[in-house]
Amino acid sequence: MLNVGLIGKTAVLEPHAIEIRKNASVNIIGKSSVGSSTQLNSFHYSIPEFNRVELLERADIILMDNSTPMPFKLMSGIVKKSKHIFCTEHPALTTDECAELVKLSNESGSIVQVTNPYFYKPAIQWMNANIQTPAFMEYSNFESKGGASESMYTMLLMMLGFTGISPKKIGALTFPGYNNSKFSNVRLEFNDGSVISLSYGKLESLNDFKIRIYSDNRFVTFNFTQDTYVCDNKPIDLEAYSNAKEFNHFIDTINKKEKKSSCIEDYLIAMHVVQKVNRKLQQFSAM
Repeated sequence: MLNVGLIGKTAVLEPHAIEIRKNASVNIIGKSSVGSSTQLNSFHYSIPEFNRVELLERADIILMDNSTPMPFKLMSGIVKKSKHIFCTEHPALTTDECAELVKLSNESGSIVQVTNPYFYKPAIQWMNANIQTPAFMEYSNFESKGGASESMYTMLLMMLGFTGISPKKIGALTFPGYNNSKFSNVRLEFNDGSVISLSYGKLESLNDFKIRIYSDNRFVTFNFTQDTYVCDNKPIDLEAYSNAKEFNHFIDTINKKEKKSSCIEDYLIAMHVVQKVNRKLQQFSAM
């Protein structure tokens, strides 16, 4: 039985902790809350509160969000104790800090996994199993609220099992729109010939998330907003892929039943790609 400790805001950690409780091989032993909330619920009060030092000593796994100041200091301290970390948000690290964390985790044998919810969606699992590369993908994700970097991290990590996350060529363009909206497009070209065209941004009163994939004798449309998934104009049966859970994969990785995926090494690669994209966006922004 692996003991899990929570560090951060209850509202952020609660959905993940609810999933954890479905895994019989782990036990949530306590939390170290950050800040306060006016909407504390029964979930918050049902988990014992520990000071952070004691929680780190008792737990085998730390589930953490981004609310803690100086996350590198916290994460490196956990890893040096050969404990494991599941990040419920993309960790607020510099590339140098992330590279050092990769080094420390490799030395200690710790697993640091970064949340990657779309990678474990049944549609994406189906894509990884059924679509051959090279392929052309159109990725469109617009929300009334959202940040460019977060969209990039979400997309890149989602692509781990498809094209990977190390494009050989990057093109990018961004421009402002009506009423504080913003449109960005990034084109990624990979060594196997695959191309991803990523359009994303913040548009007032619009939530739209779609993926279209063109490959050899396949045309696929995933509409995550409307929850419809079609291949060659026929609905896709996703039942066989519905059991993929990112936290279960994390536990299986710790127990050496699975290879690492969406780990801190992958996140470091994604950070370098996002930096290159941001430089392109600054260079080719339409004013």
